[in-house]
Amino acid sequence: MSTPELRKKLIVRIRATSDVKLLREMERMLKDAGREIAPFITTPDQKKAIAKSRAALKRGRVRPAAEADKAIREWLEK
Repeated sequence: MSTPELRKKLIVRIRATSDVKLLREMERMLKDAGREIAPFITTPDQKKAIAKSRAALKRGRVRPAAEADKAIREWLEK
């Protein structure tokens, strides 16, 4: 889909919506578009966790996505 086609499609959908939350979020996103995003700075503990995960991957210790998603949902519900 070309940029003009996408723009027209979005305009039609924006005109059709009455969801104020959605419109506000779209406004925020468009307002922030083009601004430089600060890089995410990791802490030493986060770097260690990343290194540990990468090492586990190299050893073949992985989970199927569905299993990982389930574990994450369970963890978030605690």
